[in-house]
Amino acid sequence: MNPQTNLPRAATSCLAALLLSLVLGVLPGASVSSASPAPDDGAAAAVAARGDNPTRTSVAKFRKNWVFRSPRLNRCAFIEVTARMEGHWRWAYRNPDGSWNHNTKNWLGFDLKNPAVHVTGWPILGAGCNSTERWKIKANISQGWYQSGCDLDVSVAVGFPWSIEASPSYQCGTKRLGHTTSTEGPSRKTLHQYNTGVPLHFDGVLADRTSGVGFSGDVIVRIHTRNASDRFKGHMLVALK
Repeated sequence: MNPQTNLPRAATSCLAALLLSLVLGVLPGASVSSASPAPDDGAAAAVAARGDNPTRTSVAKFRKNWVFRSPRLNRCAFIEVTARMEGHWRWAYRNPDGSWNHNTKNWLGFDLKNPAVHVTGWPILGAGCNSTERWKIKANISQGWYQSGCDLDVSVAVGFPWSIEASPSYQCGTKRLGHTTSTEGPSRKTLHQYNTGVPLHFDGVLADRTSGVGFSGDVIVRIHTRNASDRFKGHMLVALK
């Protein structure tokens, strides 16, 4: 008779479990562990929702102006641009100890807010301009905005008379440029092209914290007298870090 046939059934089960654990290289009573993978974007988003990597906002406000002196028209124009760029971001990567690495930002998107152009007619005075007087000015006012490397797509908010089509007046091509044009005046008062709200939204990108993300804006103003016109183009640069 085979001796194994006389072993109690419980003892047989224990023996089988012991043999299986030896084959797997795990001692009885020991727990099996595995290395945790680095969190992916979905895991990072879940952690952010718990509050240790919240969405933050960086803001760049700017104001830039030029004096355009046109001997051909015997006129001057004072041109000023104001706008606000906002970017929303989280930290992109974790350190090995689980803390957030503060070298790289995951920018979720950028919003151009309230971009405005103001044009005032000044008479020429000698080799300069007379800022105390005004002339009845009419102007075609255009402005265009794009990420400085032409890498980010841009979209136009509903209700704004802006275009994302390519234009020979600006550097970037279709879907990388937002621009608008209006005709103001004639008036002896300052002409204004307002765009109240958020006409443009740019896609997000990963970027080094020290270099940030740069945006460019171009303003083009063609001023008119009764019989002639002349053109000015100015360039702006703003960076979010």
